[in-house]
Amino acid sequence: MADISFPAHITARRTPDIDGLPILTAQVDVGDDVRDLPLPAGPSGPQGARGKPRSTFRKIGTIANAAARPTGLGAEDRGKWWHRLDDNGMDVWTGSGWQHSVDAVGPVGPAAAANAITVAEATVHSETLTTPAIEFIGAGAEQQLRSTAAAGLPGPVGPVGASGTITMADDYETTSGPSHGGVFAYDRVTRRFRSASAPMGAGPWAWYQEDFVGETVAAVSRIEVATLTIPAQPFAWRPLVYGHSYVYSVNNGAQSGEFTVRLNNSQGAVLATTAAGAGGWLYMPVIPCYRDGTTTRSLSPSSDYAVVPAGQPATLAVAVERVGTGTGNIGFHPGRCSLVVFAESTD
Repeated sequence: MADISFPAHITARRTPDIDGLPILTAQVDVGDDVRDLPLPAGPSGPQGARGKPRSTFRKIGTIANAAARPTGLGAEDRGKWWHRLDDNGMDVWTGSGWQHSVDAVGPVGPAAAANAITVAEATVHSETLTTPAIEFIGAGAEQQLRSTAAAGLPGPVGPVGASGTITMADDYETTSGPSHGGVFAYDRVTRRFRSASAPMGAGPWAWYQEDFVGETVAAVSRIEVATLTIPAQPFAWRPLVYGHSYVYSVNNGAQSGEFTVRLNNSQGAVLATTAAGAGGWLYMPVIPCYRDGTTTRSLSPSSDYAVVPAGQPATLAVAVERVGTGTGNIGFHPGRCSLVVFAESTD
């Protein structure tokens, strides 16, 4: 409450009550100009009940006078009004009674233009939409209608269809057909699926110890160790050879011994070798080494070096060869000797 200051005359009297206790009584006298001042507002009271939602006015019709007002109206009719012709007023039903406003209805305006609704664009059809929609565009008499036709709710799952053929699909590249042991691949260039040879082609084929000749030491330029055959493949391929072997060479400063695997014959392309060594028996790994004589070949994706054509078998000529200008002994021992060969596709 706000404080209000005003001049006044205060008279205080002290009088004992019946029990002898002092009672102090104060009397305030104010002038006429102060007596008429309004009292200050008190504290806010509790919030009242929520009122009914406001209803929009809805013109229902016309009536001649108050006696012609309709009956049987309830709270659900709140906001309805009638044009009263006797005083050009409005009779509004408030939900529980009538509210009349005299001369509240103005003159009738000119007739509006006829409304014409045209289709703004073709109806939208989409299988991903499940809710239909209609939208009016524009205002006044020139309105346009845009509609969306939904696909509706999904139906029950149908029966499982018959399996199709991959090679008949629209995104399958038919220029290269499937091959034995091939794989299903995606071509990033054409952006289509295609059949391709297996990354490692086929295999492995392997030989071990007893598949090679016995221990041999001789003063020769070459000791034939084994002749191995790999069957024909339905794709072009290059042998990929790994293994281990014992090799011997005297140490005379002029020669060394080297385990070699060649394609087709003793003069064919070198596919794999050990390191050349001398001075005793050495057990060394056999690793891929594509070489033409003593010249190492650099391979590219388009290289046809040491490639076996599709449909042809391959022969691997395995030997220990003398390297250098010496004429001393070289040797081979089959103990723990092994070769593993893969057919690496070149398609």
